[in-house]
Amino acid sequence: MSSVGRGGEQGLGRLMAAVGAVRIPDEVRAVVQAEPDDPAPGQLWRARWHEVVELLLILKVNDAVVAMPIMLDDRHADARTLILAPDQTSPAVTLAVWTDLARRIPLCVLDRQVGTVTVDVSRSGWEAAAIAGGARWGSDPVSATDPRHDVRAGLDDAVHEFAEAAWAPTGTGELARLLASAAVSPQKLVEVLSVTPQRALALRRGQVPVSDVEATALAPMLGISEQAVLEANASPPAALVVQMSRPRRRAQVVRLAQKRAITEHSARLAATYGVNSQAARQTGQSREPEWDERIDRYFQVSLAD
Repeated sequence: MSSVGRGGEQGLGRLMAAVGAVRIPDEVRAVVQAEPDDPAPGQLWRARWHEVVELLLILKVNDAVVAMPIMLDDRHADARTLILAPDQTSPAVTLAVWTDLARRIPLCVLDRQVGTVTVDVSRSGWEAAAIAGGARWGSDPVSATDPRHDVRAGLDDAVHEFAEAAWAPTGTGELARLLASAAVSPQKLVEVLSVTPQRALALRRGQVPVSDVEATALAPMLGISEQAVLEANASPPAALVVQMSRPRRRAQVVRLAQKRAITEHSARLAATYGVNSQAARQTGQSREPEWDERIDRYFQVSLAD
């Protein structure tokens, strides 16, 4: 059955169940327990977006990934599904790959790596090489009610959901207007936010972004939510959005959401504007900020006990 449904652990649970009858390979155990890194062709990943959870095989990687949905058995594999043999996968289980459902998918949906395949999927004609090594194609459905139809449809819906996933805020840039409408003066910002007069004036003019901490203090003064305050900033730099979309950042965002008892989306938004606000405090910069370093610093402070 498709793993589309509730619960972020569903896809990973299916993996563990599939290998439960045998000893879990050390490689799989180490990969699952490790902090997520950037994806690479040939890796198996759990993807999660809202209520949709699936396992994917990564085919190509650039600023996004090209990936195909997979299942850990061949019961529902149709004639367009390639079935890898257990010795072609690190979990040492049969792996069904819906090769024709490959889609370009943003990095932000990738949640955790769960294994690899031994086939070099980055090369043209990799399917033929896989078959030469023991893989095979599935078979056609036997009737209109064959469950393989529903499984394919569910997987197609899932990869479509992943392909359309987006989180980056399209900031309205309305911060200055909101502060003016609420008659929040620069002096008031100095008092409430404990910032310098220079930063207070820049905030009042909408020249720098408000941070997540500052948004918490401003929300009751403006009569809107913290998220609405953050969204009144201008859009964050594209390079920062790219870095915040990486799987390793998602793991940190999840921990931040748990610590603050907020949604993952709200936590990612807070972290993004928090990092951007810190970067904007420096003056005289002549080059793009080192976003990785700044993001690391933000989470070190925000996740500290």
